[in-house]
Amino acid sequence: MERLKCKACGSFSMVPLEVDDEAAESEEYLLGGEQESRFFTCHVCGDNWLSVKKVETGGACEITFVHQMGMQPTLKRIANMATSIVLKDSTVDGWDYYLGDDQVEEAEWREQLDRRRSVLRAICTN
Repeated sequence: MERLKCKACGSFSMVPLEVDDEAAESEEYLLGGEQESRFFTCHVCGDNWLSVKKVETGGACEITFVHQMGMQPTLKRIANMATSIVLKDSTVDGWDYYLGDDQVEEAEWREQLDRRRSVLRAICTN
């Protein structure tokens, strides 16, 4: 099983898991597009997030990252892409950031994420 470095605690204990999209793929809202989901969780500090990639029929792509599941506010960011190739700065047309249902500026979103990861780091090091 592939282990990645956790961005919260720094240990190599972040494990990506495939999510069964069979039910979601049958939903009408995809309109012929594809969906792929992965759940990432750290076995040391508990940091986790869900990524959902939706590829439209024309090739446009949207990748949603949901952080802080089970806690408030939910941190969410969405990458809007014209193509479904690998996610990197040069392929992202723009990002949308949300705290709960409210769209916010990137700086405010990153501050909330940093605060959350700082708390997780403190919990697992004490």
